[in-house]
Amino acid sequence: MATFLTKPYLLINKIQPYAWGTKNEQAFIPKLLGMEPEPNKPYAELWMGMHPKAPSLVRTSRGDVPLGDFVRSYPNEVLGERVVQQFGTQLPFLFKVLSAAEALSIQAHPDKEQAVRLHARDPEHYPDDNHKPEIAIALDELIALVGFCPVDALLQTLATYPEIRGFVGAKRVETLAAARKSEQKEALRLLFATLMNRGDDEPQALEHTLTELEKRLRHQKTLSEKEVLFLELRSKYGTDIGLLVIFFLNLLHLKKGQGVFLKAGVPHAYIRGNIVECMANSDNVVRAGLTPKFKDIKTLVEILTYEAAEVDVFTPPRNREFVYRVPVSEFSIAHWQLTQNEKIEHRVDSVEILLAIEGAFLLRYGNDAALPLKKGESLLIPAALQNYSLQALDEGEAFCAFVP
Repeated sequence: MATFLTKPYLLINKIQPYAWGTKNEQAFIPKLLGMEPEPNKPYAELWMGMHPKAPSLVRTSRGDVPLGDFVRSYPNEVLGERVVQQFGTQLPFLFKVLSAAEALSIQAHPDKEQAVRLHARDPEHYPDDNHKPEIAIALDELIALVGFCPVDALLQTLATYPEIRGFVGAKRVETLAAARKSEQKEALRLLFATLMNRGDDEPQALEHTLTELEKRLRHQKTLSEKEVLFLELRSKYGTDIGLLVIFFLNLLHLKKGQGVFLKAGVPHAYIRGNIVECMANSDNVVRAGLTPKFKDIKTLVEILTYEAAEVDVFTPPRNREFVYRVPVSEFSIAHWQLTQNEKIEHRVDSVEILLAIEGAFLLRYGNDAALPLKKGESLLIPAALQNYSLQALDEGEAFCAFVP
């Protein structure tokens, strides 16, 4: 085995062409990478990591090497001893750029125990046994549905839309309205399970409800944002229970730099926008609506946490460095915004992936070795590097994923 060289390594990353990705002149990922988009091809996600579905390559003097092979060849040097002891010879996070032109599915992610069970039961649809907590940080604006609305707001929704109230039944609504605080989770679970299971079991009743709601909304003079979204997606997805779920979730507008952390069991759907995303190294998604992909309604109902509340949003102060600290051990994200010639000194405590979003940088390390980094490029920073400085050659913005 060749001697390990303690230096940053350029990554070559794969793009996922999921149907909801941005296309043509709107395609964000090709602009980021400085490439011409293929006509009408969707550019949905750029993956930086060693997940077997789309592993990155590491550029070395011996050619491009799969990141997994590189890590397994030099685990302590790349990951750091602390990370190896905790996670083995795996990069514990998956780093992404996501670019959505239209709504993603109504979905949630399992916790670790649920992921092990789902993978054993159905490895085709749940491709690994890991959980997938994640953070989404807006690069411009992100519109998303995240988590159940507070109970008072849900009850107001059920009063506003008699079609939905009739579909779930008065008994379930009354139970939620009468529930003490300690009983609200269970009451919400029963109501939501009724909604989802009836939608699955009685498609004709669902179609009738959707038709009646659509008819009424099309005669309204003014529409809320959720109502506009419902009508837009109704024409695309037809008889889909996800169209009713829209009214149960918080609608968020994240501005540039704002972020939201999604723990296991939180229902969500990204609607539109460009984000940086980091998660545990997993691709486990439980979907239940607004998608042509495999739907698993019973599992989604089972894994949700049924917390009904407004969503906590990261809103960084306008300074050159901010760390999005999340309550998991696999990852955190640092965000750097530097003016021309501004420099930061950075200590390396674990493996990192550094991604340039805007501008150009000079990274200095070791005995004054230097490496240029331009917009769209990403670097694997091995733990053995210990420290480096990053200087913006013009105004620059970068994100750094690391193991806290």
